[in-house]
Amino acid sequence: MNKLKTIGLSALAGSMALTSANAVDYTVSGDAAWSYTNETYNGGTSAAAGGDGIALDTSIYFDASGSLDNGWDVSFGLDFDTETGTVANTSSQSAITMGSMGTIQINQIGGSATNAIDDVTPSAWEEVYGMGTISTGTQSNPQSVEVGGDVGFFGSSTNSGSIQYTAPALETAGATITASIVYDPNANNGTTAHQGGNVGETGMGYVLKIAHESGLEVGAGLETVESDKNYGATAGRDSKDEESVTAYVKYSMGPITAAYQEAYQDTLDGGKDFEAEMYSVAYTAGDVSVSWGETEVTTKGLAADGHETTSGDAIAVSYTMGSMTIQAQRSEQSRSTVATTGSAATTRDLDETGIKVSFAF
Repeated sequence: MNKLKTIGLSALAGSMALTSANAVDYTVSGDAAWSYTNETYNGGTSAAAGGDGIALDTSIYFDASGSLDNGWDVSFGLDFDTETGTVANTSSQSAITMGSMGTIQINQIGGSATNAIDDVTPSAWEEVYGMGTISTGTQSNPQSVEVGGDVGFFGSSTNSGSIQYTAPALETAGATITASIVYDPNANNGTTAHQGGNVGETGMGYVLKIAHESGLEVGAGLETVESDKNYGATAGRDSKDEESVTAYVKYSMGPITAAYQEAYQDTLDGGKDFEAEMYSVAYTAGDVSVSWGETEVTTKGLAADGHETTSGDAIAVSYTMGSMTIQAQRSEQSRSTVATTGSAATTRDLDETGIKVSFAF
């Protein structure tokens, strides 16, 4: 995105109380996206899913960065978006980089190291499950509870209202190793207010990534949430803490990037458990990118032994011309539900085609 405005200030009193003598840069940028989406829905009971839609999504991004007297760097960012039809703060973080001592960051809305690796598979537009209204969660899409296939559930519990520490990168034998730890006292409940009064459980996240100069990258993450309840058995499973894990391998060679990833979640207090698999390949030549990917997520614990399996695939293409980007994607999902062992499976399908023209300034 091109900067709308960059302002250099020499006196920060009031703007940055941590120092009063060093310059800070403020940047304001934005974008606007025109989109058309067509949905075709088959199966289930909802009459609301499907149809055509035209939308405008505008965003404004505020960022600031500066240095303290001791050489530490401080930054913060604030994003406003109209994707849902109303202006909302969709992302907000602040970080202090302490040189050889690493970086401390507050994730008020999004931005955690755990959520950053929820799905690393490359795409020319959105994830297989993420375009338009195809899905906003593992169990449902906004149109109905009939279809949903979000494989990117890892890291969502500690993504907001959390603090994280990232150690300085370690370079050895052509590899760069980075590690982060995330603490969230209000896990599963979004952001934390200054006034307190939060009722969430304690969550922890751990991320390790190794990137080699050959183009190979591997990574893994662990996220835990402590249960403070005692609901006992639910659908044959004990009440317990939540544990999510993910691991991936990614390789880039020239214009081609491919990735494979798996994720598992043993859900809090006997809730529905999830397991997911995703892979994709992308080709980029100059201003043109093309990608293809597939995902599969299984939801367990619907009943004593019931489950749902949602499979998805998508092909996307992107073309950039200056500040304008044109994108198109075709996504298909199919969900098969088995209530109990021996019962007949029910199937629901959701196909979606989207076109977006965006302008960044």
